[in-house]
Amino acid sequence: MEDIRKLSGASMGSIYHHFSNKEMLARALYLEGRSSLHTAISASLTRHSLHEGIEAIVHAYLDWFEQHADLGQYVMQAGDSEYLSAYVKVLRQKTRTTLPTETLSEQLLRWLAPYISDGSVVRLPSSLYLPLIIGPSREFIRIWLRTRHPEEIQVARDPLAKAAWLVIAAPSSQTSMLNAETDR
Repeated sequence: MEDIRKLSGASMGSIYHHFSNKEMLARALYLEGRSSLHTAISASLTRHSLHEGIEAIVHAYLDWFEQHADLGQYVMQAGDSEYLSAYVKVLRQKTRTTLPTETLSEQLLRWLAPYISDGSVVRLPSSLYLPLIIGPSREFIRIWLRTRHPEEIQVARDPLAKAAWLVIAAPSSQTSMLNAETDR
């Protein structure tokens, strides 16, 4: 707690007023980071076209980690920490009670629903869409957090967005998008 006091510039009394112990502070920081990341991704779901929306989700994910690298690393590693592993497991099971009413996965499914219905997006088990869209970017971020070279994220943005698009777009949607790119 002394290290936290020094780094934050707050008094011990102030810290203990808000957090009874390090574990509570760790939980609050984890929840703040996770909520901030989900908010950034959720904001990208307002795009109107399917292809732009998928691209925006991947870009929002990468941008958030680029802008919040330390907090992002903390959120990524929290499940393995001595203080948070049990808490993170409970959060993952009870997301509705600790995060906004609708989970990120539910928001994504609601946004994708018309595209799934009209055949623009391949029909998959609902639990697969978020990992297929974010998974490659998440793995890239795990590696990137070791070096944190901004140019690496810039180079990765479009290939990761294209990969997310190709994995969930129906073949007919991919063809029409490729034709549109060729016409430019």
